Amino acid sequence: MSRLRRRRPVVPSTPQRPTTRLTVPAKEIPDSVKQLVLSRIDSVPELETILLLREHEQQAWTAAETGQRIYVSPTVAAHILKVLAERGFLESTESRYRYAPATHELRKTIDDLADAYTHHLVEVTRMIHAKPSASVRQFADAFVLGKRK
Repeated sequence: MSRLRRRRPVVPSTPQRPTTRLTVPAKEIPDSVKQLVLSRIDSVPELETILLLREHEQQAWTAAETGQRIYVSPTVAAHILKVLAERGFLESTESRYRYAPATHELRKTIDDLADAYTHHLVEVTRMIHAKPSASVRQFADAFVLGKRK
C-alpha cells in the first residue's frame, strides 16, 4: 500500500501594499514636552483643557463651559480643572479657572507642547495612551514604598 502525499493547495499570493508611516518619530518632539506629557498629563481631555485655556488666556472658565468645549460632562471637566490647577497649569478663583502656568519654564514647555500637538497629534496622543493609568502607577508605587520599609 503506497502512501500518497497530499499537496497543500497553492494559494495565490496577494501583492503587499507598501506601508507608509503616517506618524512622526518621537525624536522630533522635544524632550521637555515628552517629560511633561509622561509626568503630568494623564489624558487627552487634560491636554485639550490646557490648550483650550491657553488659547483663551484672559478668560476664566467654569466646569460647564470647559466640559462643553472638550466634550465631557461638567463633573468630569470639574475634576480635570481641579487636577490641572493642583499640577500648576491653572489658577482657580471660586469656581472659575484661568490658564496660569506656575513657572516660566512650564509656560515655555506648554508652548512647545501646543506646537508638537499641532504638528504631531498622533504621536503625542500615543504617548498619553501608552502611559499606565494613574491607578496602575499608584498600585505599583505601593510596592516600591513597601520595599523601602
